[in-house]
Amino acid sequence: MELITFKTIYPRSLLNLLCMLIIEAMLFRNVIYDENGILKYSLIVILTYILGYIVFLIWRLFFTKPSITLESDHVISTKHRKYDASEIECIYMNYRRIGIKLYGKRLVPMDLCFYFQRGQESAGVEAVHEWAERNDKEIKHKFFQTLA
Repeated sequence: MELITFKTIYPRSLLNLLCMLIIEAMLFRNVIYDENGILKYSLIVILTYILGYIVFLIWRLFFTKPSITLESDHVISTKHRKYDASEIECIYMNYRRIGIKLYGKRLVPMDLCFYFQRGQESAGVEAVHEWAERNDKEIKHKFFQTLA
């Protein structure tokens, strides 16, 4: 049994963090200069929710070590769930982003959508191609959507 594990990165998490910080700053400015009323308290609730999401993104970016494992006849996802090759319909590649689509699903699950870390990118893509060839899975180079 061949076992290959690669370190991965959550797709678009830095962009997501940057956007949330910008939205947080804009809403915070509105809360400071807004008069008392229902709008101010609604903004405070939204600010609290976004702040919690920012903390979650920072934790996920810096304190988790996601990886994808390619074994001879199955894949172990970033959430440590095992997917047999018979469950996998095809593999999508969109620039550096890779997604593994399951049979009967229209969207790629988030735990099967990833980027390889910079140092392992070429070896990882090559291993994905070898795995797909070994398990007779098609690799499609096109845009795909994920299911959160």
